[in-house]
Amino acid sequence: MKSFRKCLLIFIVSMCCTIGYAQSLFKTGAYQIGFGASTLLGDLGGSLGAGSINSIKDFDDETVGYNLSIASDWGFSKRVELRTNFNYVSLNANDKYSEELSRKLRNLSVKTNVLELVPSIKINFLTHPRQSTKISHKKKLSQIYTCLGIGFIYYNPKAKYNGKSYSLKSLKTEGQGLEGGAKPYSGFSYIIPITIGFHNEIKKGTFLFYEFTLRKSFTDYLDDVSTVYYDNDKLAASKGNVAAELADRNLGLQNNKQGVKRGNSENKDNYFTFNFGYKRALLKYNARRN
Repeated sequence: MKSFRKCLLIFIVSMCCTIGYAQSLFKTGAYQIGFGASTLLGDLGGSLGAGSINSIKDFDDETVGYNLSIASDWGFSKRVELRTNFNYVSLNANDKYSEELSRKLRNLSVKTNVLELVPSIKINFLTHPRQSTKISHKKKLSQIYTCLGIGFIYYNPKAKYNGKSYSLKSLKTEGQGLEGGAKPYSGFSYIIPITIGFHNEIKKGTFLFYEFTLRKSFTDYLDDVSTVYYDNDKLAASKGNVAAELADRNLGLQNNKQGVKRGNSENKDNYFTFNFGYKRALLKYNARRN
């Protein structure tokens, strides 16, 4: 929660500072608020195959989450704008929905909330005035665009045990930092998001928008699964029985031995969102009609 407040404060301060001098620096400005669906493409759940490729092939419609977004756009010209996004993304994954038997037997699940702060460049491919109705001659705008940037994220994978939610990072489920275990991972990382979007003017300066964004992440622990199993008895002795239970929940008769493959460390986790919402011009938006 403290990290959430810090990220939100940074975004609000940056927004206020930008608005303060935007009138003289930029030709156009707008803000937008949206919500929609999100999906994690990681090691858990997914399609056939023992190892995840962390692509659209691993999509599970049963684990779709949601996302909320706030963004500001400031235009240098008709074609190029500077965008700043603050996003909250809820991601879920569960082996029980996999088509692969080995993943089903692994029986792991996760819920990860991600906070994003994303500066990016927005390129407008189409700024097209159109007639709103056959009767009215007032022109309205529709636009196709793409955004590319580098985002900073905070994430905290969790799982439930006996009805209670536990933070998996602190439980060191792959022996992170313990003797013979995996390297510890940070809850902070970065992403490269690629957005394709469309917005349509419903009245002067007011738009509805639709966006698809794929995030290439640089961590393999959005789902807390990456390498191999750690010795379950040693983990229980170090971090407690809950850690041991959440590290190895396989449906077999015995726990996996240390060194048995748990995830696929060769590919980082990815995720995507689809969202839609409301966009409102802040200044000089009619410049685009010229």
